[in-house]
Amino acid sequence: MLRGLRCVRCGERTGLRYDTSGCSGCRAAGVPSALVADHGLSGVDGPALWAEWSRRRPGLWSHHELLPVDAAKAVTLAEGATPLLELDEGVLLKDERRNPTGSFKDRFFTTAVSWAREAGASTVAVASSGNAGVAAAAYAAAAGLESVVVTTGEISGTSSGLVRRFGGRLLFGDTPEQRWAILREHADEWTVLTNTSEVPVSSLWVGIEGYKTIAYEIVRDLGDVPEVVLAPVSRGDGFAGMWLGFQELRELGVVSRTPRMVAVERYPSLSRALREGAEPPPAGDVAGPVEATSISNPQATVMSLRVIRESGGTAVACTDADLHEAAERLGRAGVGVELSSAAGLVGIDALRRDSLLEPGDRAVALVTSHAANQPGTLR
Repeated sequence: MLRGLRCVRCGERTGLRYDTSGCSGCRAAGVPSALVADHGLSGVDGPALWAEWSRRRPGLWSHHELLPVDAAKAVTLAEGATPLLELDEGVLLKDERRNPTGSFKDRFFTTAVSWAREAGASTVAVASSGNAGVAAAAYAAAAGLESVVVTTGEISGTSSGLVRRFGGRLLFGDTPEQRWAILREHADEWTVLTNTSEVPVSSLWVGIEGYKTIAYEIVRDLGDVPEVVLAPVSRGDGFAGMWLGFQELRELGVVSRTPRMVAVERYPSLSRALREGAEPPPAGDVAGPVEATSISNPQATVMSLRVIRESGGTAVACTDADLHEAAERLGRAGVGVELSSAAGLVGIDALRRDSLLEPGDRAVALVTSHAANQPGTLR
């Protein structure tokens, strides 16, 4: 069923590759673009597959037919099957705080680390200053693999302590870009799972496949597709993975339409790209420290931009102050989130202000991480 990979920008198809450099043709043209899985679904009985999934115990690996790893060999900590919480009329939260390490990154690393172990890796490596590093170390530990998290001095004591608790090794670069250089330098000895490009491209496509299951679960729990899905976006691996999942369900005939995808970003990279018709998205100006570290990459990806354009969605830029206000509102509803995870609520406010949500529209905001993962931003 997995035919190979395709470029999100030019559509060029290629065989399976396990690096994060993206499409060679688009890179040569100066527009580094991601490669994602290309599943052949034309011969699949979609309604029958959906019925089979509905009979299984909920969880990420219950959708194994459209995942790139043998489920019998999966490294799993019982991730997925996270609930939809109703916030107010028409607004639901996809609560990814319920995953084993408290964030949606577990969906990426259950698939990526499962593949790495099956491929014979001994050490997996990532660039991260937060949730991805913690999840990578946890799943590597569960798989019996070594892990290396390349980070900067901005990593919190909570994240660094958890990485070490799971047996991970921390290496430090002076800048985010230096992290990627370290990963490139050691690519022959480590199995690298996250972005390595200074103009960001994406993490490894195998892990992005895990994020598709968020879309499957939203449709399962709603019984249909919401009109809008909003997510905090930096490079947008999860954003793109959800979009792939919705597209697959439409191709399989399980649903008849797809949602508008809305990226909520700390820097206005995607917002500028949409306004100016730019590709790749331009980098935003960095002015001082950012508290919303999970979405603090100033330059977005072609992959995220393509999701917005294909879905008829948009991008919303926000400030730390916006996120604090939204996080406090969520807290008063009993939902404690990492600062970046409040971005979906900021996006809903913006859509309502601009009359982009119609009466009766259902909007699902992705809550990516628990407040306990970033206690330093609690006030």
